[in-house]
Amino acid sequence: MSARRSEAAPPAGVAWPAIAHFTRAAGEARAIDNLIAILRAGVIRGSTRMVRGGRPVVCLCDAPIGELRHILARVNRRRYEPFGVAVEKRYAFRMGARPAIYMPWNEAERSLDAAAWWRVVAFDLASDPPVDWSFEREWRIAGDLSLEPAATVALVATWRDADEIYDAFDGRPPCAGVMPVAEMIGSA
Repeated sequence: MSARRSEAAPPAGVAWPAIAHFTRAAGEARAIDNLIAILRAGVIRGSTRMVRGGRPVVCLCDAPIGELRHILARVNRRRYEPFGVAVEKRYAFRMGARPAIYMPWNEAERSLDAAAWWRVVAFDLASDPPVDWSFEREWRIAGDLSLEPAATVALVATWRDADEIYDAFDGRPPCAGVMPVAEMIGSA
């Protein structure tokens, strides 16, 4: 057993006290390269991708560990890969992260000030096909999310990827640990 392994993953179906931000490959960068860049910078940069109102936000996932298998399924790889960071939920809350608001856009436009649209995730079961992202249990924070190393765990696909993270930081990644997602949910 590698000295880098952790036995800290909660059982499937049990709420864990963390929320996760997953990344993916972009351009020439692999998902693990993007994760290394996030860890080096010590910040997750906000994005306007899939966000109304033009305000950059960081999106985080509060799905139970057992549900991550579905979110990180290969069919969703254009959206997510099993690389990211988990941050303590209480830390994220202190930094301004809040659960997203799930509602139809036309309702959001009527009932919310435009300055709050960044918190809205489309949800419309009456449309054909239905729009329902609620399984992600998304949280959002306006702007960037600074990472506190003691409150952050790097998430990778496999132990081989964990070794790559440790190697990128000469054995001392700027986080509390590195956890292969496959150990939490099975093969990712």
